[in-house]
Amino acid sequence: MEKPSKNIDKLTQKIIKEGGMHQPSDSFLQNVMETVSLQTVQQEIYRPLISKKIWVFILITLITIVVIQYLTPPLEESFLSQFNIAGKLSFENPFSDVKISKTILYGFGFLALFLIQIPFLKHYFEKDYQ
Repeated sequence: MEKPSKNIDKLTQKIIKEGGMHQPSDSFLQNVMETVSLQTVQQEIYRPLISKKIWVFILITLITIVVIQYLTPPLEESFLSQFNIAGKLSFENPFSDVKISKTILYGFGFLALFLIQIPFLKHYFEKDYQ
């Protein structure tokens, strides 16, 4: 095991001796900084997704709805009670006779928790390694 690493060390030392060490000029840093300072960076102006006018409109609309609800007297009969939807849509539960043990319920619960955690963990690890 030692011989390949010694060969790699010798080869690396030989390459460094042949190539030599390159030193940048004394004005290298100054030239780089001048080039960077000459480049103009175009900043994008921040514009919110929802403007202040729209927020004001939403706020006024919500306040108006609350005030109207407060000022109008409650109706004895609601609008939806006229249609009697519950009487027309009566049906039997097909799963009323199904019995499930606690073990299966715990299994489904842990499976659901596991499946819910996967996207959070994936996001955490992707953010951690970037």
